[in-house]
Amino acid sequence: MTTTTAHLTRNPAARRRTGGRLAALAAGATALALTACAPAREAPSATAPTAPTASTTSPAPHTPPATARPTTSPTPPASGTPDCRTADLALASAGSSGHAGSGTAYLALANRSGRPCALAGFPTVRLVDATGRALPVRVRQHLAAHRVVLAPGGTAWTAVTLSHVPRADDEGAPCEPPAAALRLTPPGGTGYLAVEGAWRACGGTVEVDSFTAGRPPAA
Repeated sequence: MTTTTAHLTRNPAARRRTGGRLAALAAGATALALTACAPAREAPSATAPTAPTASTTSPAPHTPPATARPTTSPTPPASGTPDCRTADLALASAGSSGHAGSGTAYLALANRSGRPCALAGFPTVRLVDATGRALPVRVRQHLAAHRVVLAPGGTAWTAVTLSHVPRADDEGAPCEPPAAALRLTPPGGTGYLAVEGAWRACGGTVEVDSFTAGRPPAA
């Protein structure tokens, strides 16, 4: 037996202290062994959630399609001279001539405006009674139509032919009552110009010529 063992055998207090230390050492070793055998736990991820990225692309502004504006410029006459308005003209009787069974009255139109104007085609003619009521006559256009340009103060004329007695081709149609006035409207115009007189159309037919520049032959 060694000195240390003999000492422990002879000293019970020392033996108890030594046994306590051995027990403590054994408990510590057991705890270390258990810790080493336990599975390791994963630490929670410390990564912060990613915030959504805001879109920086702005939508392109809507541009309405361009709309072409319609042109409103009036189309001038082919000759460049506007038509004569009724208010631009003065009407006057310019004589007459007689034929067998009919008579022709010449009417002159003068441009009293300060600009040139044109007469194209045939005038509109009506015979009216004293109350302004139109008589039921037929108007025939005589000869070819043409265009006349009137300078300021210029004159053109037309001829109106009426039957005085019934003709054979009218089959004895009676004469209309005498008209109190003849009303004339220029081509394309509105309103009318009037010449008073005893206008009578037998057979109910009136012939009208197109316009001719200058003064009428009976003037």
